[in-house]
Amino acid sequence: KYPMEPVTGVEQRAVWSLAFLEGFFSTWEYILGLTCFGIMTKEMLKTVPGGNIIATVIATFAIMMWMVWRFSNTSEIRVKQLVRRMGLFRPRVSSHVAIVFVVYLVSFCFTVWFQQRGGKVLFSTSNFYDESTGELLFEKVGDMLFLAPLREEFFFRGVMFSMIYRRMGSIEKDTWRTAVLNSGLAFGCLHAMNFFSEDGPSKLYIALQVFTGLVIGWFYTLRFIATGNIWECIALHVVHNLFASLVPKNLGNPSLYDLTFVVPALSTIIIHAILARIALKAVEKKGGFNYTVIDISTEAATRLPAFTKSGDNHKKEMKAVEQKSGKIVEGELRRRKKNK
Repeated sequence: KYPMEPVTGVEQRAVWSLAFLEGFFSTWEYILGLTCFGIMTKEMLKTVPGGNIIATVIATFAIMMWMVWRFSNTSEIRVKQLVRRMGLFRPRVSSHVAIVFVVYLVSFCFTVWFQQRGGKVLFSTSNFYDESTGELLFEKVGDMLFLAPLREEFFFRGVMFSMIYRRMGSIEKDTWRTAVLNSGLAFGCLHAMNFFSEDGPSKLYIALQVFTGLVIGWFYTLRFIATGNIWECIALHVVHNLFASLVPKNLGNPSLYDLTFVVPALSTIIIHAILARIALKAVEKKGGFNYTVIDISTEAATRLPAFTKSGDNHKKEMKAVEQKSGKIVEGELRRRKKNK
């Protein structure tokens, strides 16, 4: 059962470990599910023009639906409630996306200028074209810029963060902080899978992906909490992939003393660390993140707010929410008893 009351000592450590393991195995479930769906659909559509693109789209939505269904069943949350918490049908993007785009653009221009002074520019468009034929890889570009951000944000921010938070319940005062750390850790480690790919990116490129993925994962999760809408995370991910795709996967083995590589890599991590810190301040000002601690599998409970409002009235708000929760549950029980 998902904990609904505070626990301490050994129980607290056990619940924390269970939440971490559930997130870890769910990541593997996501990877294996996406792979299986991809293989099956590509095999069925291999004779259809544009079959690979269609198969990738089908696999993306199939894994999204599977993870939502699986999580909603194991955590006693209705699909409707989970989707509502993501803001999936309320597309909204704040000005932060434009600000981050400008930051990326300035950083990109500085990096190109710095590398030109060093006599070696690493950026290229090689990830968009086939090396042998020079043709534009529509499937790869579409997946890299649109489908990958959609499914990864849907899973890591929409499902995994909620899963870890729901598992931990109220064992800590700031449970959401632990959920943010774990979801970001899983997002960074996901890219470590490329180490096992024989024809994949260089080891240095993968290491850069993992370290930046950790910080970026925390940043995206914090923005998800701050806005209550997953579409901003998707937009931020698209903007990031647009610039990251200009870094060639085959970086070779540049020395750690090679400033044309080290400076851009460190600046990328530092920039996202600063963005994550700003997002953290916004979440703290807002009062953090709180699920309503009642059986939200009931139909009536879907009317409760997913996120608390900002300001100093956080405790007052939560008390009002708890009172409203009790009334809704009592009314639901009376209605069911009457129907019986």
